[in-house]
Amino acid sequence: MKITLRILAGAGIIAITLWGVGALYLSPPLAEAWRPYGSSAYALLTLLAFLFLPRRGRTALGALTVFGILVFLFLRIPASNDRDWQPKVAMTPYATINGDLVTIHGVRNLDYRTETDFTPRWETRTYDLSKLDSVDLIAVYWAGKAIAHTMLSFGFGDNDYLAFSIETRKEKGESYSTVAGYLRNRGSLNRGSAKS
Repeated sequence: MKITLRILAGAGIIAITLWGVGALYLSPPLAEAWRPYGSSAYALLTLLAFLFLPRRGRTALGALTVFGILVFLFLRIPASNDRDWQPKVAMTPYATINGDLVTIHGVRNLDYRTETDFTPRWETRTYDLSKLDSVDLIAVYWAGKAIAHTMLSFGFGDNDYLAFSIETRKEKGESYSTVAGYLRNRGSLNRGSAKS
């Protein structure tokens, strides 16, 4: 039983240390130039503490305290819509409602010639909820059956549809990164060289 508890405690310490390293390396509270040093120091100090300090219980408590401080700082990273967004996600839609009429401002209706060659077009459209006649859930699987991009499509008759989806909103020059996004990275470390 003691061996199992020690293995679980060790796995937990490794997991929180890896999260802390990732958060320090990718998250905004540290200046970009200091992130490699901060994350390396955190990993090294945690390792040295468990190798050389005699009381493992107190060392684990100290590691949990530092982890708690990192989580607190991580949760204080503010969200922001004030960035230089890629043209295809430059606008954030919003709605106004008047009875059964819903007006959506900033509907994306881009004119694509290729994936990277398109004309941005944003429209204001009004939909009558009393004419709603279909709702479809669409799943586009892109990494096996476990991961899909989901969309909701609302049909209003006369071939008038409105689709909703949640997408990664990238800044100009930014590439997609699951880990960096999870750790609230603003994109400065995962920028590609692709032109927007």
